[in-house]
Amino acid sequence: MLRICQIWLCLTFPAMAQVQGVALEEPVPMPAFSLSNAAGQSFDAADLAEGWTVLMFGFNSCPDVCPFTLSNLEHAISETALRVSPANVPKVVFVSVDPARDAPFVGDYAAFFHPDFLGVTGDRETIDRLVTATDSFYRLEKPDASGFYTVQHSSAVSVIGPDGALRAKLQPPFDPGLTAEFLARLQIAYRREASN
Repeated sequence: MLRICQIWLCLTFPAMAQVQGVALEEPVPMPAFSLSNAAGQSFDAADLAEGWTVLMFGFNSCPDVCPFTLSNLEHAISETALRVSPANVPKVVFVSVDPARDAPFVGDYAAFFHPDFLGVTGDRETIDRLVTATDSFYRLEKPDASGFYTVQHSSAVSVIGPDGALRAKLQPPFDPGLTAEFLARLQIAYRREASN
């Protein structure tokens, strides 16, 4: 279970978007992994060292949580780009937990929300390892008579630092400005920690 050191919960008005950000007391190193999409774009543990990463799990045919969260992230990351240097703007990576249906399309799905968003998937063992490391959740439901099934999954996104460790979790909906402030403060805390 993740240990929490600080919670920044900023509310504007009850009916408006907010940011529920949880910074971890002890960063959690990410395991070795390798994922990719049908276009040959890969994403592995070495890519985490390139900067900040926001990682979310879902599936392409998700009716609500995934499209809402990806759209919301597009606004939050755009706002973050106004507050941090270009090298510190987090990249957004969407990991499909349903590779059987999503592998050919996951890259296009993520790019629909922003051309820089990366959509990837991989084998079940690799996906499960990442889901466990980020304290996330998913479950493939039992197929109906026609073979159709749906997927349950957590909506929180994981914030991974340039050291390849899970640093925070964010729960949608995200207010773009408040989320950008949360991410900027997280980066300041990371730099202070690294300099000590």
